[in-house]
Amino acid sequence: MKLSTTISTTAASLLLAGGLYAAPADAATFKDVPENYWAHQQIEQMVQKGIITGYGDQTFKGAAPVTRAQTATMIAKAIKADTAKTGSVAFKDVSAYSSSYPYIVALTNKGVFADTAQFNPQQSINRAQLAKVLVRAFDLKGQSRQSFKDVPKSHWAYKEINTLAATGIMSGTSKGQFQPHAKVTRSQMAVYISNALKYLNPEEKLGGTKDKVAGAKTTAPSAKAHSELEQEILLLVNKERAKKGAQPLKFADDVDKVAQLKSEDMVKKKYFDHFSPTYGSPFEMMEKYGVSYTMAGENIAAGYTTASAVMEGWMNSPGHRANIMNPEYKEIGIGIAKGGSYGTYYTQMFVKR
Repeated sequence: MKLSTTISTTAASLLLAGGLYAAPADAATFKDVPENYWAHQQIEQMVQKGIITGYGDQTFKGAAPVTRAQTATMIAKAIKADTAKTGSVAFKDVSAYSSSYPYIVALTNKGVFADTAQFNPQQSINRAQLAKVLVRAFDLKGQSRQSFKDVPKSHWAYKEINTLAATGIMSGTSKGQFQPHAKVTRSQMAVYISNALKYLNPEEKLGGTKDKVAGAKTTAPSAKAHSELEQEILLLVNKERAKKGAQPLKFADDVDKVAQLKSEDMVKKKYFDHFSPTYGSPFEMMEKYGVSYTMAGENIAAGYTTASAVMEGWMNSPGHRANIMNPEYKEIGIGIAKGGSYGTYYTQMFVKR
């Protein structure tokens, strides 16, 4: 595992500019889903639609794996499956008195689940299994040229995973990787269902009102799909910043592109340094791609396999920690590329316009 020395720069005219910002208040619905949580919006929307619920202690437990019973309940509610006609199913491990029973039956009758002797309601669902469930439940169509190295054409869920990639409902966890056997968390489930509903009804908000296109000020969609690993890193960054009262960072399209190119360049050119033989310094690289800034910084790392591990490495390094915690920064780009000597290369680019 490898960390860089940190690097940052500030426009001379704004060298002393700055200030502290208050952290946003927690969301009212769940005490463990603050407003800067990466899936906050989707979780709130799913709650408003009555698709998901939390626990009695006012928590959502977003990092917990979602079970097959919970999956059936959420998806059946999302597609408004007919639960009145229960019929009969062969499952011996699902009690007719359980809260999830009518939803499991409804989806089984629809052909989403196979009518076998065991349903395994408390078993966690993985990404490949969920891909099949989503495609069948939402009747999704589409083919993509995108391929994942860990999902060969012979994989039993290849077609469904390919369809989800084509629709944008479910992306890879990093470049070229889907991780079909990874468990799906409750937060991820909220995002995937939200994505599916938006895909089927692009002009309608989940709350029931139309989006205002003209004059609407929203975060621009990223030119590259944010992998779950990148989203998790941003979540961890903002958790650390919140501890010190710094505003959460947001993804920026143009910075994202540059950060991704930097990580890919390190893999391709087999180096690990802030100075790129292709693009020069991070600041020359930003300027080359039209990223304007009054203050900017870069963190790089390699060899880590999880978001929490690479964040721990950065936070234990004073220079990297300073970039992450700097209250001046407002936006971030995160690029992750696999290959080379260290397996996975990470780039964080921070900017203040």
